Amino acid sequence: MAHFKKRNDIKVVIADDDATTRAALRFLLQDHFYSVVGEASDGERAVELCASLKPDIVFLDIDMPKLNGNQAAQKLRELLPAIGIVVVSALSTLDNVQQARQSGASAFVVKPFNAAKLIAAVDNCIKNNPPPAARG
Repeated sequence: MAHFKKRNDIKVVIADDDATTRAALRFLLQDHFYSVVGEASDGERAVELCASLKPDIVFLDIDMPKLNGNQAAQKLRELLPAIGIVVVSALSTLDNVQQARQSGASAFVVKPFNAAKLIAAVDNCIKNNPPPAARG
């Protein structure tokens, strides 16, 4: 099993149209030593950031302007097949979860979230899509 020297080896991008949610995500992730390398307030910018920064994991809110989280996830899955995608939503309906999975999400986190849920989602992404430094 792959081991990392530090969690801050894991690069994360956060995309949510709500600045308070982005700040909460950033705080919780940084508090657990993950490296937040970029933030976006819409899906289109999230895709652009991920294309240039090549993070290991991206958090995508479902309900964002320009591209919603599912649309952004589909584009990111094409651009960066190994990226871990965590979809975040206040609505945990079966339909939302299924759409997120079909769009390429690795994990689904319901708002309001807590640190345990976020870290479990990150761990799930790492387990299923280890960052390049941890591969072979």
